[in-house]
Amino acid sequence: MSAEIKDYNGTPTLFLDGKPVFDGMMIGGHPTPEGFPLKNCTQYYRDAGVHLYAYDFGQGIDWCGPRPGKEGVYNFENMEMRFTRLIEIDPLARFHLRLQLEMPDWWQKLHPEECELASDGRRLCQSFASKLWRDEAKDYLRAFIKHLQKLGLGDRIIAYQTGTGHTGEWVKGGSSMGLACGDYSQPMREHFRGWLRDIYQNDETALRKAWAAPYVTFETAEVPPAEAQFNTTQYTFRNPKKEQAVIDYYHCLADLCGDLVIDFCTTVKETAGGQAMAGAFYGYLMELAWNAGFFGEGLDSVYSTYQRSGHLGLWKVLESPNVDFLVSPFAYGFRGIGGDGPDMMPTESLRIHNKLYIYEEDSRTHLQYTTEFGKADTLQDSITLLERNMAYIVTHGQGVWWAAGAPSTPCIELSQQPAFRPMIKRFEEIGTMALEFDRKPSAEIAVLLDDESFYYEWLRNDLDLPLIFQQRLWGLPKIGAPHDTYLLNDFINGKLKPYKLYIFLNPFHLNKARREGLKRELRRDGRVALWIYGAGYLDEEGSLGNMSDLTGFGHALGEHPWGPMMNLIDFNHPITAGLKEDMFWGTNSSLGPVFHIEDGGARILGNVVYSQGRCRAGLGVKEFPEWKSIYSAVPNLPAWILRGMARYAGVHLYSDAGDVLYATKELLGVHTAGGGEREFRLPKKVEQVYELFSGEEVARDTDKFQVTLAPVSTVLYYTGKAIK
Repeated sequence: MSAEIKDYNGTPTLFLDGKPVFDGMMIGGHPTPEGFPLKNCTQYYRDAGVHLYAYDFGQGIDWCGPRPGKEGVYNFENMEMRFTRLIEIDPLARFHLRLQLEMPDWWQKLHPEECELASDGRRLCQSFASKLWRDEAKDYLRAFIKHLQKLGLGDRIIAYQTGTGHTGEWVKGGSSMGLACGDYSQPMREHFRGWLRDIYQNDETALRKAWAAPYVTFETAEVPPAEAQFNTTQYTFRNPKKEQAVIDYYHCLADLCGDLVIDFCTTVKETAGGQAMAGAFYGYLMELAWNAGFFGEGLDSVYSTYQRSGHLGLWKVLESPNVDFLVSPFAYGFRGIGGDGPDMMPTESLRIHNKLYIYEEDSRTHLQYTTEFGKADTLQDSITLLERNMAYIVTHGQGVWWAAGAPSTPCIELSQQPAFRPMIKRFEEIGTMALEFDRKPSAEIAVLLDDESFYYEWLRNDLDLPLIFQQRLWGLPKIGAPHDTYLLNDFINGKLKPYKLYIFLNPFHLNKARREGLKRELRRDGRVALWIYGAGYLDEEGSLGNMSDLTGFGHALGEHPWGPMMNLIDFNHPITAGLKEDMFWGTNSSLGPVFHIEDGGARILGNVVYSQGRCRAGLGVKEFPEWKSIYSAVPNLPAWILRGMARYAGVHLYSDAGDVLYATKELLGVHTAGGGEREFRLPKKVEQVYELFSGEEVARDTDKFQVTLAPVSTVLYYTGKAIK
């Protein structure tokens, strides 16, 4: 009995006992000695064909701390009961276990010196740099897995997911999302100094030059104070010649957390004998512009979570053969009707590295007692949103767990909502059916995110919020054509298939090797690039020459920070043809500097408007023999201008209606708020168009079809050879 990830029809896929399986799971509270609140719900998931179940273990459950009259800190006494009660309901049950390694009060009281020390003087949970915690966590993983094997349950476990930080998601709530910084504990101080020795090859002269600190040594280097972390000398960007200490600390934290994920997963793989998968909540690089204020925790924080979280070690995790899968909830920013349901990471890079992505489907349906996270108001709204997310999952080749919750906080609770039962059954069938489709990425638009450039930004979310968080929720999903999202280094390293339009979100810091690699991959075959704001600005320091070298445009800047807006002035170019003069975009977030174009050879389509009413060339196009370049000085481009750029690049547009749209070679998913008459254009003629949720045939032998979409609805079309 084994679980592993292998490529199947172009996508990393769960294989159980040598056979490809759709990784669809129910997640909820597990049985306890007092009973099993989700017993009836589990029966309905079983009847729907779902036989995989995810549950939480770890701190507070079986890693419980010292107990009077008991030896050790583990309590495995009820473990067998928890599994056998569920197996009695579903004899085919197999399990994905989430093991929480963030330490509670009992551990913190035993080892206060091993806990994180925040800049405001608070002691928080264990430091990520604590070697004691790291060793004890691995001891716990070994003991847990061996106990399951002793009980004869080892073959039932398909995956062990290790996690720490707030809710096991590698984000420290007290020092990553608010007005404090970390980590000033002795374990982190020692780790940072050792990291610096490695990076600077034990050369103190090199350290002093980089830090512009003539007296610093490897024995005296400190984690930068909060004042240095929260402020910059170049407004939006950090100056490497003056702020390398902060840049180094964030890089060190990223490396540490990436190493921890790998270390814990390696421990799992070794102890389980390679029979189970290992993974983590990790890599939320399309999402972490939010903060404690976003989650309504009484803190109006203007700071981003990116640099102070552990997630910037994603590149390292993707390279490890011992990490099989990564997980995240779907994006929090716009879950409601008319919004998108994307994951939180550059998931096409996961495909390249043969990692399965698992989508946490925790939609707040009408059953839930909350108004948060895009809660659905009605049963029909709930069904529409769940169908939208399922369309996203199957068109992106992903696994999923459906959050059943508990009676007090139901989400997708089948015993409380009979209408969900046939829906989950159909989802499981569609997921299984889609395994046999061509699941290779078929988009012609690539969106590139640079993890390294985050080290060189300030902590405020003024840039990342419109540039990444809002851009992927508001503009990208409604272009009318699908897009694939990658880490920039995968593109630079030549790992991507060819695309027609490349959208570079944030390549702000590029050293010579990365800059030349990017140009080498891009500038050929008529490819079109979209650059935004300060693309290429930083190397050893900020330079307009750096930007011009990358984008092909002559650039200038205004030093007065402001919230820049874009106003179109040319409506006769293929990108802007048919648009109206009242169309504009931008951000009220304060950016500085504000860049613009100064290039007599560029076609100027729009002006950037900022402080003192300055109007400068802000949207332009330049054509070169081997490639084409588009530059926008302003982030958060709306779908209608991105659609024009896609059309200019020769991208196939399925629709111009502005609905949320996903597509592969054999699937087309559409979510609409308003509904109405639609025509969908396919890349080639197909034998059958078949709507998978309803089971109705729509068309035959065609490369386009017309339908009437109901308001507040989602459809998922199969587009390929006739299947019935």
